[in-house]
Amino acid sequence: MASDPQQLAVAAPAAEAPAWRARYVQGSFRGASFSSEQREGVGGRRVALNELPFRDEPVGEDLGRRAREWTIDCFVIGPDYMDRRDALIDALEAFGPGTYVDPWTGKQQQVFCEDFRYSESTDEGGMARFTIAFRESGVDKPITSSIDTAALSQATAAEIGGALPGDFANRFSIDKAASFVEEAATGLVDAAAIAAELSAASSGGLGQALRSFESGLRLIPGGAASLLRAPLALGQAIVGLVAAVAALAPNPRARLRTVEPLARFGADFDAAPRTTPARVRQADNQDAFVHLVRAAACAELVDAVADIRWSNQGDATATRDRIAAILDAHAIEAADAGEDLRADQFDALRTALARDIGARSAGLARGYRYTPRATEPSLVIAQRLHGFGRTMESQADAIVAMNGVRHPGFVPGGAALDIVADAAASGVRYG
Repeated sequence: MASDPQQLAVAAPAAEAPAWRARYVQGSFRGASFSSEQREGVGGRRVALNELPFRDEPVGEDLGRRAREWTIDCFVIGPDYMDRRDALIDALEAFGPGTYVDPWTGKQQQVFCEDFRYSESTDEGGMARFTIAFRESGVDKPITSSIDTAALSQATAAEIGGALPGDFANRFSIDKAASFVEEAATGLVDAAAIAAELSAASSGGLGQALRSFESGLRLIPGGAASLLRAPLALGQAIVGLVAAVAALAPNPRARLRTVEPLARFGADFDAAPRTTPARVRQADNQDAFVHLVRAAACAELVDAVADIRWSNQGDATATRDRIAAILDAHAIEAADAGEDLRADQFDALRTALARDIGARSAGLARGYRYTPRATEPSLVIAQRLHGFGRTMESQADAIVAMNGVRHPGFVPGGAALDIVADAAASGVRYG
C-alpha cells in the first residue's frame, strides 16, 4: 500500500542566518551610538468617529496616518561607558529633532525624544541601560541656519588679511633712520623667514604649494634691502609668505598646526627702548612687523577652521577655545596699547570663529576620549568600542583622521584618542 504523502518525513531545511540579522546595525541618535535589546512601535490612523443622533452606525473620518512612536530598550557598555552615557544624554536632551538610526532596518529618520530613563548599578558595572521614547517629527532634516557661517568667516579673514599690508606701510619706515634701525628691521625680516621655514618643515608640503613657498622664502631675506624701503611691498610679501606656509598643509587641521606658531610670532622679542627718536622708530617698526605676521597668521587660522567638518561638539569646542585664546590675548594687548583698530581686527576674527563653529556644531553629539593599552589597528579599536556592524570601518577611519595617526594598522598605545560617537550616522567628512 502506498504511503500517504502527507505522512512522509520531510527533510529539515538547512540552518540559515535570519535575514533580519543581515540588516541589523548599531543604533544611534544625533551620532551618539548605543546597543539595542528590544523595541516597541506604535502606529495607526487618526480617526474621528462621529456618533450621530437616531443612527445606530457611527460615521468615521480618516484624518491621516498618526505619528509613529518607538520605545527602545538599549545600553552603553565598556570601560568608557560613562563618556558614552553622557554623550547619549546630551543628544537626547538637545533642542529640536535629531537623526535616529533604527538598529533593525538601518533607516535614518528625524524624531523627537519625548522621554528617556536610564539606570546603572554596581551589579552591572561598566554599563548604563536606557529606555527611550522617540516620536516621528515629520521634518525631512534638522532645521539649520540659512546663513553660510563658514563663508562669512572666510570673508572676514580675507578682508582683514587684505588690509594688513596697507596698514603696515603707514606704520613702518627706515627712511632717514640710523643704521641700527635698518639692522633691527633686517633682523625682523630674517626672524620671520626662519619662523616660516620652521612652520613649513612640519607640514611636508608637495608640488606647486611647496614651490610657491620656496619662491617667497627666497624673496624675503634676499630682497630685504629693497623691500625695507618699500613697506607696502614688504607687507604684501610677508602676508603672501604666511599664506604660502598655510597652503603647504594637506588638510585644514594640519593648517592649524602649521600656522599656530606664526600667530604667536614675536612673543620672545625684547621690547625696544623708546629713549630717543631713533629708538622710537625702531620700536614702532618692530611693533608694526610683529602685528603684521600675527594678524596674517590669525586670519589663516580662522580661514582653516571654516573648512573643518565637525563631527562632535567636544572637538569643535576645544578648537574654538584654543584659537579664541590666541585672538583674545592679541586683542587685549592691542587695546592696552591704545591700538583700537588692531583690537577690532582680532575681535572680528574671534566673533566670526565663534559664530561659525557654534552654528555648524549645533546638535552634534559630544565626543569622548579613549586610551588604548597597547599599539593596535584602528579597526580593532573601533570594533571594541562600537561592535561589529556597518559603521565599524567608518569609525576606524574617523579614529585615524581625528588623531593624525600615521598608519591605521598601528595606533599608538598609552595615548588618549578623540573618539567620534558615530561617524557613519552623522555623515561627516574628515578634512
